[in-house]
Amino acid sequence: RHGVARIEGPHCYSFFLGNAEFEALGDDTMRAFFLTDFLARQFDAFVTRPLGLDRHPELRDIYFGNYEKLVYLAQSDDPELDARARAAAEKLGLPFERVRTGYGDLQTALARMG
Repeated sequence: RHGVARIEGPHCYSFFLGNAEFEALGDDTMRAFFLTDFLARQFDAFVTRPLGLDRHPELRDIYFGNYEKLVYLAQSDDPELDARARAAAEKLGLPFERVRTGYGDLQTALARMG
């Protein structure tokens, strides 16, 4: 409609990890809360405050009680972002898992478009 190409995959978590790898995870993805570098950096601005967790921490388990883990899809090797992502997992009461993805299928898609 607008002449803009769409990157393959259902969402950014899939193309950062790699669409085939994400699909292979199957139902595991349904029980994981994902963070990217951007969300690790902006967790309070995009999760904590908008959901009211700063004012009503009792809502945490209502919102996140069905998740089994927080998966940080790290595009970079930045210890500060690792610490922020780990702190986000602690705030949500979830086990932390870090997966180094780089830019996954995003990098390939952008190269094809360029």
